[in-house]
Amino acid sequence: MSENTIRDVFLEEAREILRHLEADLIQLEDGDDPELINRIFRYVHTIKGSSGIAGFDVVYEFTHKLETLLDMVRNGKIPVEKKLVDLLLESMDWIATGIYEEPDFDRMEALLDRTGKYHAAGGGAVSASEEEDAPAKNGPSEDKNFFFLVRASFRPMVFQSGIDPLIIMEDLTALGSVEQKRVNLKRLPELEELDPERCYLDWTVLLKTKHPRSKLDDVFIFVKDDNDITVEDITAEFVDDEKYNTMLQERKLGEILLKRGIITEEELDDVLSSQDESNRKLGDLIVEKGYADEKSIKYALGEQSRIKSRIQTTTVRVDTRKLDSLLNLLGEIVISQSSISRISEELEEQHGFRLKNALYAMDRITREFQEQIMAIRMIPIGPTFEQFRRFVRDAAADMKKEIRLDIRGAETELDKTVIEQISDPLKHMLRNAIDHGIEPPDEREKAGKKRTGTVTLNAYHQEGNIYIEIIDDGQGIDRAAIKRKGLERGLIKPGDELTDKQIHDLLFLPGFSTAENVGELSGRGVGMDVVKTNIEALRGSVEIFSEERRGSTIRIKLPLTLAIIEGMLVRVGTNVYIIPLLSIVESLQPARDHVKTVEGKGEVMLVRGEYVPLVRLYEHFGIKSDVTNPWESLVVVVESGSDRLGIMIDDLVGQQQIVIKSLENYITQSRALSGAAILGDGKVALIIDVHGMVGDLAR
Repeated sequence: MSENTIRDVFLEEAREILRHLEADLIQLEDGDDPELINRIFRYVHTIKGSSGIAGFDVVYEFTHKLETLLDMVRNGKIPVEKKLVDLLLESMDWIATGIYEEPDFDRMEALLDRTGKYHAAGGGAVSASEEEDAPAKNGPSEDKNFFFLVRASFRPMVFQSGIDPLIIMEDLTALGSVEQKRVNLKRLPELEELDPERCYLDWTVLLKTKHPRSKLDDVFIFVKDDNDITVEDITAEFVDDEKYNTMLQERKLGEILLKRGIITEEELDDVLSSQDESNRKLGDLIVEKGYADEKSIKYALGEQSRIKSRIQTTTVRVDTRKLDSLLNLLGEIVISQSSISRISEELEEQHGFRLKNALYAMDRITREFQEQIMAIRMIPIGPTFEQFRRFVRDAAADMKKEIRLDIRGAETELDKTVIEQISDPLKHMLRNAIDHGIEPPDEREKAGKKRTGTVTLNAYHQEGNIYIEIIDDGQGIDRAAIKRKGLERGLIKPGDELTDKQIHDLLFLPGFSTAENVGELSGRGVGMDVVKTNIEALRGSVEIFSEERRGSTIRIKLPLTLAIIEGMLVRVGTNVYIIPLLSIVESLQPARDHVKTVEGKGEVMLVRGEYVPLVRLYEHFGIKSDVTNPWESLVVVVESGSDRLGIMIDDLVGQQQIVIKSLENYITQSRALSGAAILGDGKVALIIDVHGMVGDLAR
């Protein structure tokens, strides 16, 4: 692997690791969760090793000292506090600068100085009890040596993962002294067959160390799953003491607690018998019976997780452009399949029947193929949500507010393209919630609320769409202020009776704001027109719900994917249009007396006791139609959020999978069209954007 390729892999991985690190460090403020601390340690350890391989020597040295600090944190020598989290967050910022920009050496020295003070504070004498617990806390034993026989045989293509086995060897030897070493020369090929991009390293060492087995496991944590790594504790051969003749391996919670002396064998038997009867978690029963406290259980669970921890190596990084290309090819297959299907309709029954059967099988395979490609493109929204923890923390501090970010539905998946484009709108709406939604702590107390406000990001799937909600428990939207602003700008007339939805919709108008002062964080409404435009560009919609003094909810509705949809083909004259199937409620032929004209609202149609606006598609697009009377035509009832429309057409052509092709602005600027599709006969059909059509009618 070339040096440039190694750097590219590192730059890509580091960006992802730093994002995870930032989210975990914010969570660390809520409590010193041992597993969380270990995960942070592993992330920093990865950056340290990878930066050394990629040639970022300054970052390597910096993270080496940071790793030492984190090791002291997880050993319990340094407490988790806000000041420490601040230092770690600032260090992550510097690492990002050192990797992607020019490193600021003055700032680095200042951070290392603060880190050094923590080192000094955590490096003092320990009590006898702490000394006794040191091996269990992942620290070195002061008076005993351990002996481990370590064999490491690396797979030939390990370099392509950005891993340098020599750096792993250096980390291992830093834990103690190598008493013996042996290299397996049989793996080395003849010189003329040697491939510099393949690894032939296979060695065995006898390591003398004061560190326990878990410390060695940390060294190999990123390679032990897909390489042949064995660590054997042979201390008993050198020290005749059963206390040290122990090998850390996967253990149950009860065994860990028993080994550490937290519970006795009788207490463990008692809890296990109770667990059989109640089927409850072992840790909960131990705490309930008073055999151990929650902190001890949490640490034991952390130790169990460390032992079980494995890095997933079954994934392959794929450039999204390759996925896009694959999806485009699938789209061409769908179009070709539609063309063949059309030909089969024109063949005689005998030949057409066999072809149709073959097409049914092909259709099933194509749909499965599409689902698999879509599944590859689908990623959890959790990382996008997590990146906002730092933003909320810093913004709240600037506003002198206390705000907690609650994340729900992090496992909800949607198309990568959608995730990339939804990040900025989410950030803007979070700004509004922090600035205008959540009250200062003193005001919240006077209102009978907790001093700390909560902003919730929630995601879930429903009816083939994804919903994202931004919820705050603040003061809600001031409807009176919005109406006053609307009157000032001439958007509404005195005496107009507006529904809550109509009032909230004013916030989406360009430049509309009720904020008295505009600071770094804008008031609710500023830029919301841009938010709505961006979401509608994704074929989505956005709604606002609010209750004064109780809080607000902004709900975004988005399609799961942007590339292929199920569509209903409809005909108007000689033109064919496509309506997304998920937007359709029903189709019907209205009665003559169900079609009315209402002043100021145009034509409406009675549908199940409710009047909905009627859109004559031929008038909307300026084309010819076979039918001009609604009661002689078909009407497709569609919905966008809480709004419904009746779209008047000549006929239904049929349902079909549609590959969306984008339309440039110079072709059309109509919000009622979201793209085009190529049909089986080679003709182009325009795709109706229901959300945009509702917007056009509202103008």
